[in-house]
Amino acid sequence: MTKHHLTKSNFKLGVECKQKLKYYKAKYPSKLQNNDMLEFFAEGGFMVEAIAHAVMLHANPAAQFEVTLSHDRYQARVDGWEMFPSYAVLTEIKATSVESADPLQFLTKKDEVASEWRPYLLDITFQVMVARLVHPGLEIRPRLCVVNKTKPTNLQGVYANIDLVDDIDADRDTPRAIFTGDRAALAADHFLEFIDVSHVVEKLMDDVVDLSGSLLEFLDGKHTEYAPERAPSLCRNCEFRGDTLTPSGFAECWGPSPTDSPHFLDIHQGYRSKEQKSVFQQMLLAGNYRLVDLPDHVVDAGGSWGPPRRNQVRVAREEKEFLDPQLLVELNSVTYPIHFIDFEASRIPVPYLPGMKPYEQVAFQFSCHTLHSADSSDLVHSQWLNLRDVYPNDEFVRELRKVVGEAGTIVVWSHYEKSTLKGVRRQLRERGVLDASLAHWFEGIVGRESVEGEDSPPAEGPRLLDMLQLSKRYYCHPAMNGSHSIKRVLDSIWATGDFLWTHPWFAQYYTQDAEGRPMDPYKTLDSTAGAQLDDTLDADNGGDAVTDGVGAMRAYQELIYGRRRGDDAYRMQLSEALYRYCGLDTAAMVMIWRYWLTKGVTP
Repeated sequence: MTKHHLTKSNFKLGVECKQKLKYYKAKYPSKLQNNDMLEFFAEGGFMVEAIAHAVMLHANPAAQFEVTLSHDRYQARVDGWEMFPSYAVLTEIKATSVESADPLQFLTKKDEVASEWRPYLLDITFQVMVARLVHPGLEIRPRLCVVNKTKPTNLQGVYANIDLVDDIDADRDTPRAIFTGDRAALAADHFLEFIDVSHVVEKLMDDVVDLSGSLLEFLDGKHTEYAPERAPSLCRNCEFRGDTLTPSGFAECWGPSPTDSPHFLDIHQGYRSKEQKSVFQQMLLAGNYRLVDLPDHVVDAGGSWGPPRRNQVRVAREEKEFLDPQLLVELNSVTYPIHFIDFEASRIPVPYLPGMKPYEQVAFQFSCHTLHSADSSDLVHSQWLNLRDVYPNDEFVRELRKVVGEAGTIVVWSHYEKSTLKGVRRQLRERGVLDASLAHWFEGIVGRESVEGEDSPPAEGPRLLDMLQLSKRYYCHPAMNGSHSIKRVLDSIWATGDFLWTHPWFAQYYTQDAEGRPMDPYKTLDSTAGAQLDDTLDADNGGDAVTDGVGAMRAYQELIYGRRRGDDAYRMQLSEALYRYCGLDTAAMVMIWRYWLTKGVTP
């Protein structure tokens, strides 16, 4: 029988779900096989790590990093390890933010570990447990290294002194980075907090010891009485769930899924109230997983959740799409010109310029498709991408204002563009460049700035229209399966919207797959994007095209921070891939808009 070991990543996964740990150990296929790498780049984890190493080495040249501690069946690879005569300092480095160095922020008023910090603190407690086993009798002082988002830096070009290095080994699955600048200057003016978490670790230690032993027993097959938890919030987006995954961990937990109805796990917004959870448990125990059998009082959740839930169940029962006539009224009530806009932005931990704080938002790209009238035969596309390592938000706003002007409807999909504009407005005001004219322009789109002490936030500006909210209230397609993401909606309408395939605005996105079916336009980016991102995890697999928001953030970071940032030809290829991806996001909105208008008047 295989004698399993428990690493810190195994421990974290097992705490989340024992079954997931079992499937991971058994090497079951997963939907998340490449996500860790993408998230690492998007969150800027390599930057925080490089800066933390530099600061620690300045204070203690003997500091070690990525040290593997092993005892019997336990193993932990610690981010930072410093040995002293009578104690050791164990540092866990995280690309997450705080606003102070107070360790009490990790606890609630009841002196319990705060839920949002619990995964991080369980992680470091496991490491301390292993360190104590390896070094019995030695005092282990744990600390958490995080980013203080309130601390600006006065250093010039910190990010330019962070270089990725290609030395990934068998025990590390993410890239490594080093700080090549002045360590002393960085140590004197950095934005990290090294917080002693000894008190919290001691609170969690008994639980971690028990959990670790229990997880090993489970892997050894000793918990024969254990049954999968099958909780809706845990299972709906399980990485081991997928029609193409074989063997399927989800199927082993749940058994066969219904073939004549969507799964009841997929109801929009899940099961939140006590009553909803009770009905879920009743159907679970009865072995009935059919979405169509959910009772109406559970489907009608009230508030903003009600319409999309009702529409989802309706199309599942009727097996045809639903388009509320009110949607056509909303579409026809807009003021032209209408501008379909999409932004790409990044919140990196390393400030771009002296005086900036960590994680300040940087808007680095926009795409806009404009229709000047309802019967316009021209679809005008405008786009902008920052290609210089400077603070781009001033230019971003100037260029966007030129495109969308002072009048007309600005169409978005989700609140992202609104929140981005609000953040940029705040930054420009703090930098002293928000004049009255620009403030008025912002107000027309995202509303006035909130005033401290107001009971409710100000309403959005009169120019803004969110298609996501229209979709949720008035539209549903069986293929959407409860999701209103722009990619899911587009894929659903594109498959049958043959009048879109030959439309001169959209014909460039029509491609057939091997079976002769129309391909989801987003999937065509894989084969048509001009650049492949450097893949420092596996140089043989060719990298990843820019096909989603995380990929766009990674591509932009490659432009600014990547090892090939001096390669003009490579930068041009990345730029073209970013233009194509962001351009498709706004083209997708126009496709959906045109589809709705056409379907709304078709008998």
